[in-house]
Amino acid sequence: MKIILASLLIILSPLHAQEIVNKTIDTQVEASNVSIELQNKIDELDVESKKIYFEYKDTLNEYKSLKNYDDQLSQIIDAQIEEIASIKDQLDSLDSINIDILPLLKRMVDSLSKFISLDIPFLIDERTQRLIDLDALILRADITTAEKFRKIFEAYQIEAKFGKTIEVYQGFLQIEGNEKAVDYFRLGRLGLFYRTPNGSETGYWNSIDKNWVNVGSSLDDEIKAALDIGNRQAPPNFISLPIKPIAK
Repeated sequence: MKIILASLLIILSPLHAQEIVNKTIDTQVEASNVSIELQNKIDELDVESKKIYFEYKDTLNEYKSLKNYDDQLSQIIDAQIEEIASIKDQLDSLDSINIDILPLLKRMVDSLSKFISLDIPFLIDERTQRLIDLDALILRADITTAEKFRKIFEAYQIEAKFGKTIEVYQGFLQIEGNEKAVDYFRLGRLGLFYRTPNGSETGYWNSIDKNWVNVGSSLDDEIKAALDIGNRQAPPNFISLPIKPIAK
């Protein structure tokens, strides 16, 4: 009986040992699988952590950029606020200046109008229209005071040049109740003369009596010579024309 049990023990022991070995191997395999899964998890977490880190860096850089931009905007806004305040002060100052300047400009236009009414009547429509335009200009709110002054000063300059030049232009004139086409010759502000194209009617402006004097064709040659000089059809030369004093 003892011999049989011993034999069974001898037979069972290798089987048991193999089982133990198998279990050990299974355990190691399971552990390895767990380790692999854990490593994979660790790798995933590492990738995720790096992603979060780079997102954080990007967010931090974006924040810094936005903060710099915000600081710059704040400086720009502060500068604009100061500029607006400065402009407002200037506008307030201009309002007080305009109180004095605008009436002065109006007086300048009125004085120019008075002067033209006393002057010899050359280019009367053109000069009158200029005065009308200046009167309208003064009342316009969309034009600066500086521009208004420039326009009025320009008109004064134009009038000043008339006294230093001669001029020829065409127009119409009432002669003995009939309107006729004439050539005008302006000699500075000293005299204004007219001549019909055929030379049958000639005359001049009487500055004392404020009327036109018609002398028929008696000034035909003289005015024709003056017209030729004014039109640059003849070289400058002496001309004989009646000059009346502007005041008694």
